[in-house]
Amino acid sequence: MEPFVTNGRPIGVIDSGIGGFSVVKAVQQMLPGEDLVYFGDGANTPYGNYDACAILNMTRYMLEFMRGQQIKLLLVACNTISCLIPEFEGEMDCPVLSVVQAGAQAAARVPQRRIGVVSTCFTHSTGCYPRAIRELAPEKEVVSYGCANLARLVETRLGVPEGQRELTEELRQDFMHLVTGEKIDTCLLGCTHFPLVEDQIRTLYPGLELLDPAREMVRMAGERLGREGLAAEAGRKGGLWIYTTGDPGDYREKARRVGLVHIRDVAHYPPKRP
Repeated sequence: MEPFVTNGRPIGVIDSGIGGFSVVKAVQQMLPGEDLVYFGDGANTPYGNYDACAILNMTRYMLEFMRGQQIKLLLVACNTISCLIPEFEGEMDCPVLSVVQAGAQAAARVPQRRIGVVSTCFTHSTGCYPRAIRELAPEKEVVSYGCANLARLVETRLGVPEGQRELTEELRQDFMHLVTGEKIDTCLLGCTHFPLVEDQIRTLYPGLELLDPAREMVRMAGERLGREGLAAEAGRKGGLWIYTTGDPGDYREKARRVGLVHIRDVAHYPPKRP
């Protein structure tokens, strides 16, 4: 890897697969000078289909990798992992930001009283989003829905023409529960895979307001880096290094499809089985 020049250290981003690309894209738009190291556990995705013990085991494997990268800030882009952050709090020697907390802050600020949340089944089962939103805005009514297959389909079908019909039908069914059944008009995307198909969601449900936690998370990151004097030098362009336990070629192509730039390398990293 080339040496980092962003105030000495990069920002780390971890996710169960490609979902965290939505967070990387927001960093590149809002904090363009920052170097990024991304770890996507493509061999084990999606995490929402595992129990808590397996998720913690796989997460600690990614944390060990990130410690070796000497990152200055860790963005936990996976909502499923974010639900379990108290279990590994203190295991990193840098600040750790949770996409769940960022999403809760975004939801707390909108004027609507009823908020829908779509996530993986594991995230839904923990109740972490309703709890986090109500801590910030007790007046909110939160309707949570767990999608059994959507994260997996986004991971495997994104950009694959023959898979679009299956993905579109899954989106239709999952969001129908909230839009038609619960009459929700504002929905928080509680899995970072879901913003990658935001255009398809808007086509199916044009009146639905979507909240993407990624931009709130990056706003929080920028404030933290500025406060601690760790922000990148003005005027530079940060690079992106991608590691995956899955297929590097697939990750490179999907990174290109979602609009990621300044990719320095995409490399394979040995997986840890749950």
